[in-house]
Amino acid sequence: MWRLMRRAHLRGAAPLGLRCLPQPARAFSVLLPSAFPQPTPRTPRHNLPVAVPEGDESEEPLIYNRPQRKKQRPWYKSPALYALAFLQCLAMYLGFWQLRRLDWKLALIDELEEKLRCDPLRLPRNVNMNVLHEFEYRLFEVRGHFDTSRALFVGPRTYENERGYHIVMPFKRASGGPDILVNRGFVSNDNIIGTGMEKRLRHPLKEDANERSIVVLYPRVYPPGRFGLPNEPEKNVWLQLNPGQMAHWLNEQAGVRDVIATENTPKESRFYGMLRRLTAPPTQESVTPQEAFQKKQSEPVIPIYMEEIFGGTYGEAAVLLNQGIPVGRPARIELRNQHAEYAMTWFSLSAITTFMFIFMLRKGRGTS
Repeated sequence: MWRLMRRAHLRGAAPLGLRCLPQPARAFSVLLPSAFPQPTPRTPRHNLPVAVPEGDESEEPLIYNRPQRKKQRPWYKSPALYALAFLQCLAMYLGFWQLRRLDWKLALIDELEEKLRCDPLRLPRNVNMNVLHEFEYRLFEVRGHFDTSRALFVGPRTYENERGYHIVMPFKRASGGPDILVNRGFVSNDNIIGTGMEKRLRHPLKEDANERSIVVLYPRVYPPGRFGLPNEPEKNVWLQLNPGQMAHWLNEQAGVRDVIATENTPKESRFYGMLRRLTAPPTQESVTPQEAFQKKQSEPVIPIYMEEIFGGTYGEAAVLLNQGIPVGRPARIELRNQHAEYAMTWFSLSAITTFMFIFMLRKGRGTS
């Protein structure tokens, strides 16, 4: 019965069983089928756009079942293409720049090796600091003795896969005048005891109190790095080589004023120098290294940094390292020269970017 009533409602006519009922009852009966769920129209499965009449001026947006395909950008307007072209030119320029740096470095090494082949110069008593830079990488011969009680530890450094420090000591010249700073060489950590101001060599170098002649090299000292860790003189920690700071701190601890020797300083006679050394009171060993730094000195330290030359073999250097004796630098130029590797790296990058640029260029022309 209900099925017949529903069919009649869908067709728009009253069911057969209700046609004979009065008008009010028929109206009430017609409303009954509305309680049933009405069938919903199915959405068409085709993906074609919906047709819109020509006269329809409604403001409703048009709805499409399939999005429109975007128009492709021309291949010559691709940002990646221009980026590859820029990288190719930049890498090529840096490669040729490294080749020019290689020529400059080779010429510099030849010039410095020519200076090393010259005979050692005598370091005068009064040094003109304004022209001293013209004698970089020249050998000098100085005579005197080391002040072993005031040792500065520069490092840490490495030598033959061993960690240690470079020992810098004031050198008192026999000709008189201010002391200079001389790098004695490398000492491993096993031959260093103490920390901070109490840091010292395990085996004191007592034989250095005797006067002798040594050959030193005046190197080029680069300024401290801006981003490097600062030195801590009060802890005897010297991470960076700074002769000016070293000389000032040694003079401040010894209670003397910083003095830069000039050509106008009167020269001491040889007889007076010998008499001054003979009549000088014997030096007494300090109890601690800190007291040695604070001991009153007759001559200040000037910021002239030298490196002692070691002319022995590798076997002799190994023996000195085991004994805790500093090993100086060899008489050769030790400059890093890796400009050829850098040039090959930049040229390889330029070749790779050139291949990628040509590939994208041919691909873009093929799709246009």
